[in-house]
Amino acid sequence: MPSRRTFLKVAASAALIPLVNIDIKAAQAAEKVSPKDATAIALKFEEDASKSTNRADKQGVAAADQYCDNCQYYTADAGTDGWGGCALFQNKLVPAKGWCMGWTHKAG
Repeated sequence: MPSRRTFLKVAASAALIPLVNIDIKAAQAAEKVSPKDATAIALKFEEDASKSTNRADKQGVAAADQYCDNCQYYTADAGTDGWGGCALFQNKLVPAKGWCMGWTHKAG
């Protein structure tokens, strides 16, 4: 049977796991999504939303008003000059004025 001391060491180590994941996500976010990425191709990702022929009115938002920066999956990153992390692309950077099929209106 493990001792109380061993249990506390394991519990303390497990509590640090979320902090490690945050650092890994920050490192991944520094990379821009390539239009040739398999996920980008599947989601018909465009770095310039105005070039997309796949946009359609969705969730009460006109196609012309759909951009990464008003999508719920987009997170603006300070110091990235118009780029931000996207949950659909494993927090890699996407342009604020980009678009993909996963676009979902950001509430609020």
